[in-house]
Amino acid sequence: AMDYLFVVGFVSILGQVVLLRELNVAFFGVELIYTLALGIWLLFTGCGAMISRKSENQSFAKINFLLLLLSVSIPLDVVFIRSARLLASEIPGAYLPLQTQIAIVAASLLPIGLLLGLLFQWTARVYISDKKSLASAYAIESVGGIAGGICATLFLRFGFQNFLIALLCALAAAGSCFLHMDLKRARWIHRIAAVTLAVLTLLVWKANPVDRFMTSWTHPNLAETRDTPYSRVTVTDQNGQVSVFENDALLFDTEGTRAEEFVHLAALQHPDPKRILILGGGMEGTVREALGHSPLRVDYVELNPVLIDVVPLHLPPDIRRSLQASNVRIIYDDPRRFLDRALSYDLILIGMPEPASGQANRFYTK
Repeated sequence: AMDYLFVVGFVSILGQVVLLRELNVAFFGVELIYTLALGIWLLFTGCGAMISRKSENQSFAKINFLLLLLSVSIPLDVVFIRSARLLASEIPGAYLPLQTQIAIVAASLLPIGLLLGLLFQWTARVYISDKKSLASAYAIESVGGIAGGICATLFLRFGFQNFLIALLCALAAAGSCFLHMDLKRARWIHRIAAVTLAVLTLLVWKANPVDRFMTSWTHPNLAETRDTPYSRVTVTDQNGQVSVFENDALLFDTEGTRAEEFVHLAALQHPDPKRILILGGGMEGTVREALGHSPLRVDYVELNPVLIDVVPLHLPPDIRRSLQASNVRIIYDDPRRFLDRALSYDLILIGMPEPASGQANRFYTK
């Protein structure tokens, strides 16, 4: 059962990353959801570990059945979370009441938490029945968790979409059913596992269009969506008006006048701003307006490189040209870390929303 313990740890952490990222996007990037979701996750896995704990009759067939349920639950959970706002609110884009958010988090994590808690208990029982210690069972499960965390990091680093990661996590759970398969006693599980693997493999092949289809539920005029290590970036285009969302919260749209008001009112306070620093928000038109004051250099610091890769492709030509100007330097860095070693500037513009999240906080310092 050592291999099963590893799989339980692996799927637990990888699945946790996938679902918490989906919940964060569903509730517009409000990071309080992480604290609530982790608490609910621990509660449900604890409840799952308490189920049938006095029973001694555990078998590989039962464990395989739970793994199959888990492999089906993970992608279905993603579907539920992405549709949650539509199901719970009649106003598109509205924030849900806190109690409704907690109810959605609980409903989405209940099946996964119970299954993982029960899986660990059953696999640990089978493992220690062979005169092994419970401490070593925890250690093996923890190693699997470390592997799951490393894979989650690498998947996001190399640009895997969150839905694809969910399918890969489900494939790992379904595929592990073949580690210990009693074909004589549990042939039906073997058949169901084969069908499940086939369906999941098909979904992996079609992951991108399925992902876009689900994203279009809340973004009907979807142009592009991309999961990044920092957030989910979504671009919509309706009759030439491009809107950019990060974790489903609106960053900016191309028909607004905020960039002009923001830059010029500040720039006119300086008689001759030759060195300008822009922290975030450059694609909204901030860089374009700053160039109107004939600076020698504009440094634009962006935390998320994928924004620069994805968003400019959909922006008006004048904004794209401003980002490519010879006196504009785009720097990918944490704003606070950059300011620690930065040169002096005549004008510093913070083109970000209010510091209401850990990510937006990085753009604000004393």
